Amino acid sequence: MEKINIVVCSNDTEYKVALKNKLVDDNIEIIGYADIEPSAKVRIQGFVPDVVAFLVSSIDIDQEFMDFVDDMALDSMGAVPIILTDEVTVDLVNLAAQSGVRQVMDISIGGEEFCKNITKLTSKERKHSVTQHTEKKTRSRVYAFFSGKGGVGKTTLCTNTAVALASRGKKTLLIDLDLQFGDADMALDVAPNETIVDLSRDLNGISLDSITSSCTTHPSGFLLLASPSSPELAEYVTSAAVKSILDIARNYFEYILMDCGCALVDPVITALENSDTIFMVNDVNILSLKRAKVCMNVIQQLNQGDKAKLVINKNVKKNNVKISDFENLLGIPAFAVISSDFKSVNSSLNNGQPVVVYKPRSPIARDMNSFVDKIVLEREGTLSKSKKNKFGKKNS
Repeated sequence: MEKINIVVCSNDTEYKVALKNKLVDDNIEIIGYADIEPSAKVRIQGFVPDVVAFLVSSIDIDQEFMDFVDDMALDSMGAVPIILTDEVTVDLVNLAAQSGVRQVMDISIGGEEFCKNITKLTSKERKHSVTQHTEKKTRSRVYAFFSGKGGVGKTTLCTNTAVALASRGKKTLLIDLDLQFGDADMALDVAPNETIVDLSRDLNGISLDSITSSCTTHPSGFLLLASPSSPELAEYVTSAAVKSILDIARNYFEYILMDCGCALVDPVITALENSDTIFMVNDVNILSLKRAKVCMNVIQQLNQGDKAKLVINKNVKKNNVKISDFENLLGIPAFAVISSDFKSVNSSLNNGQPVVVYKPRSPIARDMNSFVDKIVLEREGTLSKSKKNKFGKKNS
């Protein structure tokens, strides 16, 4: 059965925890959270959920709150709105029904009953969508490329992934969140007119137009939101700005990649918390092994451990440190292994072309394309053929 994705909209932490504890069905999962505020609609739309659960005290459920729910227009995105509260009355149920809420439940409802109700409601909505020939939008995915150690090839992997996705016809955004020393623009041989600092300081606020106008278009077709031009400008990029960028970008881009710096500053922590997948990029040496464990501990402390996927970069066959050492230490299997090829990577950088384009038949390019194929399969369930990119070449 297709997974049921829930977005929780609430300002009450206790209610959020209570709902999370009710998910006794592995087929139902919470994919995101939103506060009860005007910007919630944009955030919820970006997640493309099956169910939106509003968790709120009964004393706060009035006409103003129901207008807030009604303005979401959740029907238009194929999402089922429900309310969980502390006291369910006939008047409250009737008021909620007028705003399209499918069901009002007591927050104390048991886990099995809750999951049964959600499954039934979602099944009805999906059948209705088929009858009405409504095609549900595929949810965008946000990927954070992260490492606690520099020099592991994180930027090279991230930029090549963006090029490979764009070459497959995917709407892709790459955000360079190495705020002090990011160099994705140099790796891609582009010269941005604006950076994430200009976007964050835009007096008109962050919108889709301001995001796209602050980006630089790479020849392969994806957009790059470059890092600050100077380290001291990093302080102008706030956590709130990063969150807003992701919330809005989700509604347009299919794939959002973030090249995160090694420093766990607030904007990077926000990026990790708002991502769908955290690629922990490591090369095979003892220093990376040590840092990988430290990073995993931090990610778990942030309650983001279930998002972590291990990527081994610069892999060499003869090495005292093995891939299995990382897998055993972190408790997760390697999602992808990228071979070591310093000569090809260095040559591609010096020529201003990512290796998947510069040397598409090289082993490292094949590994990177296999990595991208796996990402696409995981999100879409199918693979599309690579399209001819603006360099005039095809990905192998």
